[in-house]
Amino acid sequence: MRHNEPKSDDVPIGGTTADAIAVGGGLAGSAFALELARHGVSATIFERTRGPHHKVCGEFLSDRAQALLHYLGIDVAALGGSSVEALSLASGATRASAQLPFAAVGISRLLLDETLQQAAERAGAKIYRATSVERLEACGGRVRVKTAGAAFECRAAALASGKHNIRGLPRPDAPMVGFKMHLRPAEATRASLMGVVHLIAFTGGYLGLCMIENGTLSMAWIVSSDALQSIGTSWAAQSAYFTRQSPFFEELTKGATPDWEKPLAVSGLPYGFMRSATIAETIYPVGDQLAVIPSFSGDGTALALASGIAAAQAVLKGESASRFQRRMLAGYTPQFRRALILDRVIADARLRRAGIVGARLFPSIVTMLVSATRLSGLDSLITSADART
Repeated sequence: MRHNEPKSDDVPIGGTTADAIAVGGGLAGSAFALELARHGVSATIFERTRGPHHKVCGEFLSDRAQALLHYLGIDVAALGGSSVEALSLASGATRASAQLPFAAVGISRLLLDETLQQAAERAGAKIYRATSVERLEACGGRVRVKTAGAAFECRAAALASGKHNIRGLPRPDAPMVGFKMHLRPAEATRASLMGVVHLIAFTGGYLGLCMIENGTLSMAWIVSSDALQSIGTSWAAQSAYFTRQSPFFEELTKGATPDWEKPLAVSGLPYGFMRSATIAETIYPVGDQLAVIPSFSGDGTALALASGIAAAQAVLKGESASRFQRRMLAGYTPQFRRALILDRVIADARLRRAGIVGARLFPSIVTMLVSATRLSGLDSLITSADART
């Protein structure tokens, strides 16, 4: 994997750098820049980190996410991810499983983000790493992007800073804290982990386990800030808590060794957030800056990619940011409504146990609910884009 360290002569000095700027080089920002670049529009990505890095999020690619990556020219199969065909649900000693309604793939965000950035760069987009954006604002029909060292102007910008807010453009805070850890599973448990994404609910939150590339087990979880005060933030404390809560967690992770000394963490995850207010007609919020779906749905990656592509298409056809937001959020609303109902079920111990018992008796219900929380309208998004290529 290529790792470009920024050099002093790589840092832009201000002025007009491109027709469009993506503030953030994650999936949404890179998809935005890539879609524009391959349609002949000059695009720049400002990425605050110095190089490839892990992110606090699940690493599960739904069929929708894979279709969007294919549209962007990414060969998902060549990335060496782990195939996922089934879903396992657990709460306490209660467990159920069902086939997924599609073939999913487990791939790390470190690999996926870097792959998409490289694709954007090959298409002609410029990427400036270690460049933090301090302010983003409309100015005389254009967009002014201010970094620590200079100010830039462009025709349009994507607010693609993910879970990190730009000053003056906040999202609401929420009492949920997200974590992620990579593990090396023991040989004895590998068979139970392959081909399955495991969702385990516990008092105060839930966690997901999924194999990714290179035989790595990816584990992401959310915990309420109240529960976290009594559990503790160290890996030892949290893994011990999960073991007490779930015999299945202990079974799946027995003998596993963590890749990192401590889990990655991010606080204030505003699940259910949808940015309805327009920032400016030339500033397009994408990814988590547009909407944040509960992580158990496994469709956050598809939402990020779809919003980045759709924002780029809006710029290409001269659609305003306000119209873009209304159109995207209208498409998200049914999916979010269903996901938030399921989120409340997961949060209630009696409801989730009853739900898992029902799922064990009728596995087809699980398959139906998974389909119900998928991103819709994808076919028209890709078809409309293909018509211009």
